[in-house]
Amino acid sequence: MARKAKVTGRSCTCGNSCLGPLTFHPGVKGQHVKLSAGDRRATRNPLSFRHGVTFSSRPLRVGEKVRMRVERSVSAWHGALRLGFTSVPPGSGPMCSLAIPDLTDRPGFWATPVPENHSSPRTELTFWVTRAGYLRIQTQDGFEHEEKMSQMDTSKLIWAMIDVYGQTSAVLLLGSEKKTLFCTRRSCSAPIISATEENCGYDQIPEWILERMMNRRILDLDPPFCQSKADNEELCVVCYSETVSVCLDCGHSCLCPQCAVRVIRDFGTCPLCRQCIRN
Repeated sequence: MARKAKVTGRSCTCGNSCLGPLTFHPGVKGQHVKLSAGDRRATRNPLSFRHGVTFSSRPLRVGEKVRMRVERSVSAWHGALRLGFTSVPPGSGPMCSLAIPDLTDRPGFWATPVPENHSSPRTELTFWVTRAGYLRIQTQDGFEHEEKMSQMDTSKLIWAMIDVYGQTSAVLLLGSEKKTLFCTRRSCSAPIISATEENCGYDQIPEWILERMMNRRILDLDPPFCQSKADNEELCVVCYSETVSVCLDCGHSCLCPQCAVRVIRDFGTCPLCRQCIRN
């Protein structure tokens, strides 16, 4: 029987209008994530593109807008931040290395990728759940996205899910707010952490990793057939930003070259049908 997750968080003495502290869940996070700044900053080891899944330390209210800032990125990887929500209490099931597709294949999880060009260092994002069950994302540079979270019951407790994935290697929670009929409620005030050259910028992957990725001869696969695609601009199912161009043994053409290297090296199976891929 799965253990019941505790709702973590520091005590609040701000008053009835306060939404409570907003931090990352310190006990449920990817194995490559380290928390700092009072559990408001999540940093993933830049030597890996995965194992960066995090959750909010407390459930969020419908309409509560979470603000965050991308602080560091790694230019060598493809794909970036994933944002979403879950009605499954963090810690009540096994941890996965990826929000998409590992967690989103399960009931009660929903996430969507943020484009690389809208998740560079210093970018501030706001995301929330509407009463109609839509996930909405906005950035200060004008990007807006909305999608229906199918099979997500907003009458249940919901937690934010932030996958510090791919190019995104560090993010900072800035707080949250929810507008009501008579006032705007906010999360507990926290020390202001300004965006500086020291905490916002790009990390570099060591050359030996880049060389190993490029030297892997995984693009010489000669599958017996490839399923045709009506739309030759279909996007890679991993990064959602590059065009599909690699056909796997199973016949699925669903990966860009960069993600194919990592998927075959780290997983060895097709992300759609899970069939093993020959070396």
